[in-house]
Order: sequence, then structure tokens, then C-alpha cells
Amino acid sequence: MSYRLAADVGGTFTDIVLLNDATGVYETTKVLTTPEALEKGILKGFDELAGDKYAEITSIVHGTTSGLNSVIERRGAHCALVTTRGFRDVYEIARANRPDIYNIHYHKPEPLIPRRDIYEIDERTAFDGTIEKRVTKEMMQEVIDKLRGNYDSVAVCLINSYANTENEKEVCRILEKELDENTIITASYEIAKESREYERVSTSALNAYVAPSTRKHVYALSDELKKRGFTGTLYMMQSSGGVIRAELAASTAVYTLMSGPVGGAIGASVINRDNIIGFDIGGTSFDVSIVVNNRIETTVEAEIEGFPVLAPTVNVFSIGAGGGSIAWNEAGGMRVGPKSAGAVPGPVCYNRGGKKPTLTDANLVLGHMSPKHFLGGRMEMNEEKTHEAFEIYGNQFGLDKITAAEGVCEIANHKMADAIRELTVKRGIDPRNFSILAFGGAGPMHAALIAEMLDIKEVIVPANPGVFSAWGMLHADIRHDAGKTKVSILNDLQEEDFHRNFNELKEELDEVLKKEGIQGQEKRYLCSLDMRYFGQEYTISVEIPDETIFNKDQIEEDYSKIYERLYGHHSSDNVVEIVNYRMTVLVPVNKVSARQRTSNLPAKASEQIQGYFESKKYDIDIYKRECLVTGSEIKGPAIVVELTSTTIVPPGWKLWVDESDSMIMENEKGGIEDGR
Repeated sequence: MSYRLAADVGGTFTDIVLLNDATGVYETTKVLTTPEALEKGILKGFDELAGDKYAEITSIVHGTTSGLNSVIERRGAHCALVTTRGFRDVYEIARANRPDIYNIHYHKPEPLIPRRDIYEIDERTAFDGTIEKRVTKEMMQEVIDKLRGNYDSVAVCLINSYANTENEKEVCRILEKELDENTIITASYEIAKESREYERVSTSALNAYVAPSTRKHVYALSDELKKRGFTGTLYMMQSSGGVIRAELAASTAVYTLMSGPVGGAIGASVINRDNIIGFDIGGTSFDVSIVVNNRIETTVEAEIEGFPVLAPTVNVFSIGAGGGSIAWNEAGGMRVGPKSAGAVPGPVCYNRGGKKPTLTDANLVLGHMSPKHFLGGRMEMNEEKTHEAFEIYGNQFGLDKITAAEGVCEIANHKMADAIRELTVKRGIDPRNFSILAFGGAGPMHAALIAEMLDIKEVIVPANPGVFSAWGMLHADIRHDAGKTKVSILNDLQEEDFHRNFNELKEELDEVLKKEGIQGQEKRYLCSLDMRYFGQEYTISVEIPDETIFNKDQIEEDYSKIYERLYGHHSSDNVVEIVNYRMTVLVPVNKVSARQRTSNLPAKASEQIQGYFESKKYDIDIYKRECLVTGSEIKGPAIVVELTSTTIVPPGWKLWVDESDSMIMENEKGGIEDGR
């Protein structure tokens, strides 16, 4: 018997899934996150499910937002940057643009590495890769003396090192020899081997900033797993939607910054719908991604806290709105988030010391949760303290506790709907043509109400929605990405150059797979070109279906179609330029679909509680998820309770269970077009 484990580490809860590869049956649990040492919470969940099965577990994959949170909260490593003489200020000057041009209070993000920790060496590589001044230990001695014993990690990003890596490799070799063995060296040519100096520096600095904490976590988790008899492979989720061996992730931590939210996007891609808006509402954040024409939307460059990252990333839009988001008063106005109560002290209802009302508390006050069924009955909720907290909060605005709680939920729902509009409406995509896939502990609680705001008629709640991101991680392929800058005019490009560039990337990726011990397995290569009109700065990625076939006319036609779709026009007279070559290798993993459950018995409510929708009081039926099988149908208002999540079926909505054990909610009321 063989098993696979997955863990999604959130700000409040850690979700665990154990999959039996032979039967396709999986078990789930949810435990509180332990921010002081993430591995403690992970292992608690693993022990609960795996027990004495560790020797039979072939692989473990986990994702976490801990690295991202360390950037947001500015609690990363003390690190330095080594660069070419004359380029010390590249990181601080950045692009000198103003993203929010009408915001008079806008400030550029404070660099993660201050100028005093940036050091120059007198080397030089020309734009074409020619070495004009080689690196020697003598020229580096002064920098070495300043670095030794003073930093946890060092980023190395030399000018034009993407064109020739020789000098940068030599710097890294010298530093690895001269500095403490625990000092992590980040080389830009290994994580951002393409042009645009500021973006390369930014990516390198981010990696150096989060790598020490990632390595500490990975090593601690790996050691504890070995003590339990685990001999399989430990993976980490990448922002790109693939997995990578944990020991490699420790040195390329920047690739894992969005690893938590991405698991849900992978899970969304295996749901039987072409167009899906997937969102995850956890304790701290609301993370939304979209699947268009059955494909996850990805980007080759991301932005994290205002810093660009040259790394393939699933397009996830996140805001600080989750179950733990704190309700507060700003100048007489109600506000919700982005600050969260997290796992400690948590919402008031958790009875763990939290005193400030949160979104979870608001749902409890409104009767949108069953206190005795929360977390499968494992956590007792303090209703009295929660109601008192909302009475105090409501008094600030002259409102009773019910109205105040409704206001908090309404504000949070609007913020979440606006986040969805960022990925759809603002980019010319009509959300009404999509289904919502809601997951996370709180996602199914708010899904139908958010769908009404967007006039979306169908909401899908997958089996075990509270651990869906962890479940999605079990379906993520092993993935590695490579890229290189080779600028050329498309019409002047020779076929041998085209094939040579892709072959070099393939050799690079094959070498990485060899280091991982992956040889002989099925693998798939995906190729693309970053292209632009001559004279432009930014590029558009164009897929190359078969890199063995060279067809310049087809490449230009594909580029023009994408350009027109994005900007509404294209220019056949303009010269098209190729900037970057990219290749991705995927090693597929075994994917298992949820199985249907059947019964001849009708769905029956286990109890009834009172709650509020739009200030009206209702009797709300409570259904246990395990009693709803394929074909079961219920009507709102109702609540479906299970270990990992709670699903709200508002008045005017119905819910039924499909053959994949997903709950489908449909709006039977009139929509926006009907005058609601």
C-alpha cells in the first residue's frame, strides 16, 4: 500500500490530506497553524492521519505563505547585495514609475536590503557577454571582510550576468569558500537569467531575504519526518503551479512565495468546467485565480509587495480579507481587515484570548455557523463573548449587534467581489460566463452572497473544501522552468539559432531533473517566446506548440492575435522582436478524482437554528455533509457542516450533489438583469 501526503499551511489553520494511491480514498484534517515553528502544526496533522504509515508514504508536498508573510511583515533575513561598481543604486532607484498616479500619498516600497548593505566590486561584463574585467579574489577581499559573520544570506547580481555567467559564478565560488557555510548565497543567473537589471536585482534580493527561514523550516520538517520513518520525497509547491524537491526550494525560495494559494488553482483546473473563478477564503486572506478555457492563467513575471519577481507564477490576486479579519472603526466608518487575528489569539469565538470582533465572529452572530459543529465539534465556540464583542462594536455606530454583524459581512463580501473584478471585469472578461469554485474554511460561507453581487448563477463547493488547496497540491506535476535572453528580429532569425536556443534550455532542464533523480519517467516540454514590437519595453508570451518546427509566419500570426486580444488592435507593419526563450518541463503525477457516494435515503436536516439574511430572521436547517450523497438536493436557507468547512445556502438558492461529490449551488432568484 502506498500513500501521499499534502499540507497547506495558512495563517490560521494548516490543512492536511492523506491519499491512498491504490484506492483513491483520501482522509483530511485541519489543525491550528503554529507560527513560531510551522513544522509543529504540520506534524501534528500528519501524525493524526498517517499514524504508523510513514514508511508507506512515497511523497509529501506542502505549500505555505510563510515566506510571503515574512516579506509583508518585514521579518526576513539580514542580507547583503553584491553588485558591479557603479550600480549600487539600481535596487533603490527601481523603475522610478508611479503605479498609482492619482494617489498623492503613494510611497515606493522600502527596499528589503538598505543601501548600507549593498557592496560593489570592480568587475565588468559587456552587454554582449564579453568579459571586460575579470573577477579576482584580491578585488573582493574588502567586500569579503565586511560580509564575513555579519549576514545570514548574500545576493549576487552583477551587470549583464545573464549574457555571460562567468564572473558571477566566480564571485559565488569565492564567497562560498570564504564565508560561513551557513550563509546562503543567491546567484541571479540561477533564478533570473534574463535581461532587465532592476527586476533581476529585485528577484535576487527577495530570494536572499526569505531563503534562510525557508531552509530552516524545510530542514526541521525533514529531520522530524525521518525520525518518524519517512523515506520518500519531500516536495514544496511552487508559485508556478508545479512542485520541486524541498532541498532545492530552500535555495530558490522566491519560487515558493505564492505556494499556498496556488494549490487551489491547481485543484480548480481538474474540475469539470471550462471557465472557473476559484477563490480561497482562509483565516487571513482572500485569494482568487481564474481558469479560462480549462487552462490556469499564469504570468512570467509577478509583483510581491511592490517588488517585481522574474518567476513563472499562477495569476493569483490576494487581499487581506479572511475569517480572522478584524472589524474596526476608522473615523466613524466600519472597516474590515486587512489585519487578522490569525491563529493566536484568533477570533473572539475561538476563546483563545481574542477580544476584537472578526468576520468569523460576525457569521456566528448572524447564525451562519453551527457552534457545536465547528471543526467537526473539536473546538468549542464562545457565543456569549462573541455577542458581547459585537454589541460593543455596534454601539460605536449606534447599531445593534445583528446590524453591525451584517455590515461587517457586507463590507467583506464587497471587497472580495471587487478582487474578482480585478481579474475579470477590469481586463475585459465577463464574470457572468464563469462558475465560482469556493474553497477554504470560509469560502463556501460567502460564495453564494458574492456570486449574487457578480450575477453569477452557479457556485461549486468541492468535496472537503476546507482542505481543497492541499488536495490540489497532490495533483501538481513536478515542474522546472528555464529561460534565457536572446534578442533578435523575428524576420532575421535563423532556424539553427531557434533550435539551438531551445535545445540549450532543454539540456539545462534535463540536468536539473537528473539532480532530482528523475530519469526515464514520462515528461512533457512546453516552449514559448517573449515578444514585442521593436521599440517597446514589455513583452507578450507566445506559446510554441512544437519547437522542432520553425515557422516564422505562424509565430508572428500568433503574436498578432494575442496582441489584438489584449489591446484591441495590432500592427502588421511593425517589426516584431524576440526577447526571451522559455521552456518548462513537467513530470506528471498520478491524479485521482473524487468518488461519488450513493444512498436511497433523502437528505434530512439534523437540527435547526435561527439566523439572519438581509435583516430578516429565518429558521435555518443544518445538514451534515456526510449525509449528502450524489443526487441529494436541499433548498435555502440552510447550512451544510463538515470537519473542514461550512457552506451557506442563502434563501432563494438550492444545492445538489453531483457525481464527483461536489455540491452545486444555483441561484433560483432573479438576477441583476431581472431587476433585483
